[in-house]
Parts: sequence; structure tokens; C-alpha cells
Amino acid sequence: MGFTPISFDSRAIAAQKGLSLIELLVALALSATLILGIFTVYMDSSQTSRLSTSLARIQESARIGVDIIARDLRMVGFQGCADPDDVTMNVIADNPPTSDFFATTLRAWEVTGPNWAAGTEFDDLSIESNARVGSDVIAVQRGEIANVELTGNVTSVNANVQVAGADVNQFSQNDMVLISDCESADLFRISSTPSSGTWAHASNVNSSSKLSQAYNEDSRVMRFSSTIYYVADTGRDDSLGEDIYALYRARDNLLNAATPTFQIDELVEGVESLQIELGEQLPSNSFRYATADDGSLDMTRVVAARIGLLVSDSERVRDDNDQASYDLPGELITAASGSGAVKHPEDRRLRRSFITTVTLRNRD
Repeated sequence: MGFTPISFDSRAIAAQKGLSLIELLVALALSATLILGIFTVYMDSSQTSRLSTSLARIQESARIGVDIIARDLRMVGFQGCADPDDVTMNVIADNPPTSDFFATTLRAWEVTGPNWAAGTEFDDLSIESNARVGSDVIAVQRGEIANVELTGNVTSVNANVQVAGADVNQFSQNDMVLISDCESADLFRISSTPSSGTWAHASNVNSSSKLSQAYNEDSRVMRFSSTIYYVADTGRDDSLGEDIYALYRARDNLLNAATPTFQIDELVEGVESLQIELGEQLPSNSFRYATADDGSLDMTRVVAARIGLLVSDSERVRDDNDQASYDLPGELITAASGSGAVKHPEDRRLRRSFITTVTLRNRD
């Protein structure tokens, strides 16, 4: 048998040697375009996610801050069913936070310098020195409902107060107590051991041992609250070394001492400014909003408050610097290069302003 030679086409062999340069360039171009598209989609998605996360943090911080302040403002001057317009609180407690409750239930200041609190209980304290210049300060006083009730009639104005309830043991000797009905209100210090259920109001911690009247079982026994809100530097820095600000609340410890002390808590990080306008009911029955430094403002006629927060996130998620202006109650906050009296940094932080109006339930 013989072998039949196999014939190879040299042109076919040459065609199988590989890709031409043009084909390779086209393949690389298509691959690069595809990779670039995927990368662009990823970066856009990542940026959108960062923006959404930053905005969510800002909104949550603002909601918490506004809700806390608004809840306190709604209860300004609360002393049970006793209308603060008609019932003057009888203050017998030694070293009280107020001698005229109606006058101090709501106070506000513009922080224009380091001595904004001169003449107040905050003078020369860290609250005064730390409050951010250009922001506002709000102080609220009110009664706080406690699970304490009178267990029997108080037969005379200097008789001990008999109480019961789940919160009795949460009071301590020398604590300040507000007791009221619809006709009278008294602020006194407990001179006895509260857990005994007998609350004395002796003159060793009070200016008098006598209440304004004898109270019955329908009366309310409350804690007294004196609180202040302000914006200050947290002492922390972001990733680029810039200051981080926050909303703070300071609560008077109400100790029997000439110089008050406060429990200071950071409430919400990222609050750069707190602004307030006070709604005054004029004698003509018209209505206006005024800033705290308005010399013509009559605080006794204030029945509403408009509060605003400028909130930012510490992460820099913007593509460009923030040069926007933010209109808050009584103040336009501009970028650093702007002409406003109060400014914010021109950085890539995301910022938003939040405003709410609160009716003062015990003033309207």
C-alpha cells in the first residue's frame, strides 16, 4: 500500500498565526471602554451612597436635636394646672434658680462675645466661654411630672407633705420640689429624708417653712427643671483637622449652693449653629417674630418660638466646596467668602438647615 501525501494550503496556515495589530487595538479599546464604564458606574454609585449616608446622618441628627428642644419649649413655664400668667409661684427654696418664675421660664441670648451671660447664673462658667459665637442660646425652666402623689390633706401651710409613688425614692434630701394646684404653686427644698414619705420644708434649707397654702390630694408634685441649650466645639477634629461642633444641653443640678453646677451633655454631633426667633403677641393683638437681642421684645408676651439648626456631616462627600447661604430664624449664614455676619467654612461637607415653630402651651 502506498501513502497519499497530504496537501497543506500555506495561505490557511498563515491566516492562523494570530491577531493583527488593528484587531488587537480594537479589542483593547473595547475592553478599556467597558472597564471605564464599569468603574464610572461604581464610582457614581459609591458617591451616591456616600451622599445618601451623609444626608441620612444629618437628617437624623437634626430630628433628634429639634425634637429635644421643641419638647422642652412646649412645656415652658409648666406648673401643673396653675396658669403662670395668673398664678405667681411662691419660691421659698434656698439658692433657687429663679426668684421670678414667669420672667425666667424662657430666656434667649445672641452669643456675640465671651461675656454674653454676664449677670446670669451662667456667668464665668464653661457654658459661657464654650458657647459658639454667632450662635444662640436658649434657657428653659419648667416643672417635670413625677410619679409622686399626695396621700392626705396638708392641714396647714407649714405642715409636712405626705407623699407616695414609684418616684419617691428618686428624690434626695435638699432636692427642689414644685407643688401646685390650679390656684397656687410653691417651690421648696426637701429638708427631711424623702424615702420616709414625709417631705418637710423646714427653714434650714428654705427661706421660710411655710407654703403659700395647704394642698390636697388633687395637687401635683413635680421635679423642677432648669435647662440651657447651646452649640459648642466638641474638642474633636475631622479627618482634615477641622473642628467638629455639637448641640449641648446643660441641666442645673439645683444644689443648695450659691454657685450653680450643671450636668452638661452632648446631644447631637454636627450642629454648627442654633438660631431662634421669639413670637410676641402684641397689645394690638397682632403678632411678630423678633431675635433675642431685640431691645423692644417683651418676653412676657412671647407665645411661640421659631428654632433653626444648621447641621453638617464630618465626612467630606461634596465634589466642590460649599458656597451656599443658609437662612435660619433671624440669621443668614453665608460661606466664609460671603458678606454675612455669621459664616460657615467653605469645605466639602454636606450641610442642611432645619426649622420648626413651637407653640408655648403655657403662654398662649
